[in-house]
Amino acid sequence: MYGGAKTWVRTAGGDSEYFSVDMGLHQGSTLSPFLVSLAMYALTLHIQGEVPWCMLFADDIVLIDKMRGGVNERLEVRRHTLESEGFKLSRTMIEYLECKFSRVTQEANGDVMLDMQVIHRRESFKYIWSII
Repeated sequence: MYGGAKTWVRTAGGDSEYFSVDMGLHQGSTLSPFLVSLAMYALTLHIQGEVPWCMLFADDIVLIDKMRGGVNERLEVRRHTLESEGFKLSRTMIEYLECKFSRVTQEANGDVMLDMQVIHRRESFKYIWSII
């Protein structure tokens, strides 16, 4: 898509000569979320669960389970699958939300972990948009 792309730099002293730009997608490209979703889908097709137990939104992944241990297992499988293909899950941006429903048996206290690191627990999530 961007094969043969060239650009220049504009400064107070004038414009530079054109030079080649070797890159992937432009930051903020409207195609980026689609291509990330497509790549994530292809890489993880063999471990995908049924909706709503596993959902992809661009570079965000929602993993759902009735028990904390199940989330830990799903997260570890996802980490191993992506890292074996050269991707990396962010240890600083990952978070979880625990929903306590009365009809679901509550687990004993424990942590959600990613590769031996405790994941930050949120009290709520705010989404800018939703899919209906």
